[in-house]
Amino acid sequence: MLIDAGSGRVWTRDEVADVVRSSADALATGRRELVLCLCSNDVASIRGYLSAIAAGHAVALLDAAAPADLTDALVARYRPAFILRSRDPETPEIQRTGDGGEARPGDELAVLLSTSGTTGSPKLVRLARRNIDANATSIAEYLQIDEYERAILSLPIHYSYGLSVLNSHLASGASVIITPHSIMRPDFWADATRWQATSFAGVPYSYAILERTGLLRKAIPGTMRSLTQAGGRLAPERIVRLDELMKERGGRMWVMYGQTEATARISYVPPDALPDKAGTIGIPIPRGRLSIQVGDHETTDHGIEGELIYRGPNVMLGYAEGSKDLMLGDALQGRLHTGDLGEVDSDGFFRLTGRTKRIAKVYGLRVNLDEIEAAASAHGPVAVVDDGEQILLWRVAGGDTSADELRHEMAGRFGIHSRAFAVRDIDELPMKTSGKVDYERLVKHGGS
Repeated sequence: MLIDAGSGRVWTRDEVADVVRSSADALATGRRELVLCLCSNDVASIRGYLSAIAAGHAVALLDAAAPADLTDALVARYRPAFILRSRDPETPEIQRTGDGGEARPGDELAVLLSTSGTTGSPKLVRLARRNIDANATSIAEYLQIDEYERAILSLPIHYSYGLSVLNSHLASGASVIITPHSIMRPDFWADATRWQATSFAGVPYSYAILERTGLLRKAIPGTMRSLTQAGGRLAPERIVRLDELMKERGGRMWVMYGQTEATARISYVPPDALPDKAGTIGIPIPRGRLSIQVGDHETTDHGIEGELIYRGPNVMLGYAEGSKDLMLGDALQGRLHTGDLGEVDSDGFFRLTGRTKRIAKVYGLRVNLDEIEAAASAHGPVAVVDDGEQILLWRVAGGDTSADELRHEMAGRFGIHSRAFAVRDIDELPMKTSGKVDYERLVKHGGS
């Protein structure tokens, strides 16, 4: 069931199926095509996504709010046969662009998603229908989603986390509430209360701001049974506070880890493992496996650091960088190098120790930017970047400690001279539409 909080209309499962079939018929060409869906958080975008799949096409989900020149560049590169827009919040506008070129989507390709949360990069993740189905099933299983659940859609569906919320609930016969409002608006929480939302999904920045403003404790409805978090590392102290909040209400806090390359989810922390395992990413999702690679060897022995390797039916087919790549088959065969460093503890819970590419070198020392960011975030929202000479700590103005105190605290904690750090205040951190920090913009801002 889809609940359009903006109009107050409720779409039953049968009504959704009827309108999807109608739109799918309008996309029929007799052969597989690429459909580009410019997504907003509305019924029209959901209908467009489902209709493209129902018509047997592959669909690229992109941000409708992205600059036109970026979207035009992707259209030129991938040559979709159709472009779907949601000028009407209930009905997608269908634009036929041509024959789609000579490169047709391969038989397995179903969905293309950006890895960055924007349309700025031509590199897209290629997902099969079986990847999407497997991930939705696993998520529904461990989150125990049934037909009585009502998720309020707080993340865009062109972002893998938001799409996974939609897919897992639709696959379970559950309901999704669509609201036009930001999570920082009282109207968002009024919609959650009116339509009796049972779960809320957020990225670390969402929870940092909601907790800082007091909205989370004051505004979440009594029907809210679950909070879920993914999209980056949430400070363990904040996880513990959110876990306590939900336990007071008889609910649960779910901490999760994933990547777009794995159709969203890779692991989760069972709520009964909190607060003890607040510093971990938990255990693999059902039918998934995790290991640590050191050199050419993989292990699950505890206490050994290396790259996190994931295996599962939700692993992408591979990447695409242009229309010819749409025809490619399964390049990864269910095995994903995550690019994250980690280790496993004696209870079988995995912990991230950093990114293979989020490493900086200052004063001759290699430092993990993610570890510094996690430590500094105890004082409020912070993003850490390397400007080539110093480690820049961008923090939202109004923190509970001075810039010098923060510099010296980080220097002492990581054994680096305080001159290696610079603290800069900013009104708000630049965010991608996925809700993740836009580090590239901060690097450019720091050098301006």
